[in-house]
Amino acid sequence: MKLSAGDVGFRPATEQDMQDIKCIASTYFLDTDGLEYSDCIVATLQNRIIGIACFKYTECPELHTIAVHPNYKGKGIGALLARELGLTLCKGQKCIYVRTTVPGFFEKVGFVALENNMKKELWADCAGCDRFNNCKQAVMRLELRREEYADNGNNQYL
Repeated sequence: MKLSAGDVGFRPATEQDMQDIKCIASTYFLDTDGLEYSDCIVATLQNRIIGIACFKYTECPELHTIAVHPNYKGKGIGALLARELGLTLCKGQKCIYVRTTVPGFFEKVGFVALENNMKKELWADCAGCDRFNNCKQAVMRLELRREEYADNGNNQYL
């Protein structure tokens, strides 16, 4: 059963949320080094954190981490988190980028795949990586157009 934005609460993360953020991210072996609570939003249901999304602007605007507690996977929480992130932490950005091993999810919420070599242009760690040619991460971009933020019942795109 899909959950709607009315079922799930969203709020900026607090310092007290970092343990839950790291726990949910580690479920999927996601990197949390350097993450600050101020970079994140959380999705809550009945006052429990069920999902996280984190935005970093280092070399480019990047959706750094997005993850949903395994008990709530497949219920639309990830798409709602991506939309909420675009409405809050990514305000003012024209686009955001992501490096991912699950491009299918990001395509569903409006990201488009870019050429693999774009990673070298966007991130210094990719440019200098000795495993670049064997990297399993796709690079994707989402254009943030304000008209798509309207609450028109279409949660498929930001």
